[in-house]
Amino acid sequence: MKSLWQVQGSALPAGGPISPGDLHEITFSCIIDANLSQTKKQELIRMSAIREHVLQNGMTILCWHQPYLHGVEMGLYLKGGSIYETEETQGISHLLEHLCFRGLGGLNHEVLQRTLNRFGADLEGMTTAEAIVFRLTSLPRFFDGMLELFTKFFTLSPWPLEAIEKEKHIVLRQIEQAEEDFDEAVDRAWRETPAGVFPRMGTAEAISALSAETIWNWQNLIFQPQNACLVITGNFSTGMEQTAIETFEGLENYTSEPPFEQHIPLGFCMRDASSDLILDGDPEAQAQVHIAFDIDEENVFPLAARIVDTITAGSDDSLLFQALREEEALVAEIESYIQEIGQFHRLVIRYDVRQEKLAESLRKVFMYLHRLTMYVRPIRLEQVRSRFTVGSALAQDNVSEMNELAGWAWVAGDVSRADLDAQSAQLNDLSAEELLDAAQTIFKPENLVISVERDPEAVTDDLGKLFAELRGML
Repeated sequence: MKSLWQVQGSALPAGGPISPGDLHEITFSCIIDANLSQTKKQELIRMSAIREHVLQNGMTILCWHQPYLHGVEMGLYLKGGSIYETEETQGISHLLEHLCFRGLGGLNHEVLQRTLNRFGADLEGMTTAEAIVFRLTSLPRFFDGMLELFTKFFTLSPWPLEAIEKEKHIVLRQIEQAEEDFDEAVDRAWRETPAGVFPRMGTAEAISALSAETIWNWQNLIFQPQNACLVITGNFSTGMEQTAIETFEGLENYTSEPPFEQHIPLGFCMRDASSDLILDGDPEAQAQVHIAFDIDEENVFPLAARIVDTITAGSDDSLLFQALREEEALVAEIESYIQEIGQFHRLVIRYDVRQEKLAESLRKVFMYLHRLTMYVRPIRLEQVRSRFTVGSALAQDNVSEMNELAGWAWVAGDVSRADLDAQSAQLNDLSAEELLDAAQTIFKPENLVISVERDPEAVTDDLGKLFAELRGML
């Protein structure tokens, strides 16, 4: 059975304007056939996890009802960040996030803070490589006030020159104190596109040189409806949902076309030795290892990639955790995870190891990765099914976790990632053979980047030659 959002997408009119009433009718009625029994109708509505509304102005509103919770959370997800910036504008998205706390839609900092105090909550903000996010959690009785506050992001009231200069100085102090570590260096290398690659906060020179006109223009580009998704999770009614639609559907865009289009990272799914990274590290510290495989989602189903990740090193009983930690005690811990930058993803294996054991540990890791491309035990799939079922149930008890899940799914361009009902059905249908096919598709040399930080005096192995050997094992 399809989940509601899947049917919803195919039910939208092919062209012409769509009113909020149309969206409401499609959302709640498009799959309720007159021939279905009342019991079946109720079951279909109960199974719906998320409702997606795409307004006439291009803004997306995602609603996830959790009526058993006390709170309600609103999250505003906007495309922006270092992957869309240039050498001249680097750090501008992070600066804009800061400025929103200095003043928002004509509200100065003091009035904004009084408003938040009335809600008994703080407004949280963050800037990543691909998005700017603002989230607010409070009680349902403040729903209308929260909606009004979030409309302030789209009023495009320019910040005064004095406020801009004050916030620049704050960001400059942050840049002075920031130190790029191994993981940040690896992540930056992965984000590189033909336009370049830039730190999240930019450089001191770039921030200092930003003019007020440039800042105001980027404010207009980022804070417009077609560039935004509002996610509402928690305890709210269908009437509140309709109010949210009516509140935001009248907002106008600054430009006629969406302002940001994500570029493919350089070398994505076409990796070779030139993609690898070898850095000199602290002689007193352990060597650090970061192994990443690009995921071509045209050939790898996202849920299958997540299960491969869990089996590899995503849990304490995973293949690599047991092999490296228990047999040889080479690492304190080993982990794997799916890292996302917008619509592009990779499976990362990450661990620290004693300098003298670096080469041995790498050979062991790749030996087990090769084994995973040869055979997947059905019992491992059953164990992962149980883990995912529990994780899905617990996630739905958390208003913030569900908000992030839906918001980042929108940033990735695939709202289906947030549909836990559909994922549960897909998980039950997934076979060990299909999982093996996913592992074989992911663990290929053309997807692989090996990054190491080591002490060159302690590690005397020719790492270039070793990396070539490791690629040959796949």
